[in-house]
Amino acid sequence: MLSKITKKISNEILVTLPDITEEKAEEIDYGLYMAFSDGLKLISVMLTAFILGQARYAIVAVLVFSINKSYLGGIHAKTQLGCIITHFAFVFGTVYLSHNIKFEYLNIVLFIISGVLAYFYAPADLISKPIITEKRWKELRIKGSLVIIIWFFISLFVPQDFSNIISIMTLISTVNLTPLVYKITKNKKGGVLT
Repeated sequence: MLSKITKKISNEILVTLPDITEEKAEEIDYGLYMAFSDGLKLISVMLTAFILGQARYAIVAVLVFSINKSYLGGIHAKTQLGCIITHFAFVFGTVYLSHNIKFEYLNIVLFIISGVLAYFYAPADLISKPIITEKRWKELRIKGSLVIIIWFFISLFVPQDFSNIISIMTLISTVNLTPLVYKITKNKKGGVLT
């Protein structure tokens, strides 16, 4: 249904602005689809978190996951429903674990594991979103490493529930870079650097 709505909007844009190429119209359609689907996913997660009284924790989880994904890359669900279910599981699973795990040095342990995984596998691209130049790959690698370092230092100074959320969500983000997870989810790497 969402794809029909975005296709209709894209067609209207194409009719209204005849100078737009078919390729550009496809890019607009894809951008609209992603914006609407991500917006709806975010609204549903935040409404659920608000109802459960976990909004501030869910905001941190979503923020950490989104920023990590931007620079580290990783797998994607194959369907919108799969994406929503996975996102809910990551966000609310992380929030639940953050409240129930009281291991004092959890952040240090998880960031060591995350750092190792990021060193070996970041950034990880997809066929649908390839990293096609070595310059872009290096840029994402540096920025992704800096993001992990910044999250680690933040995790040292915030209350334990927030530290746990940052640490667990970063671990999830880096596990999603690994060849094993790509194989299990049947995602394929793209770009010229694979």
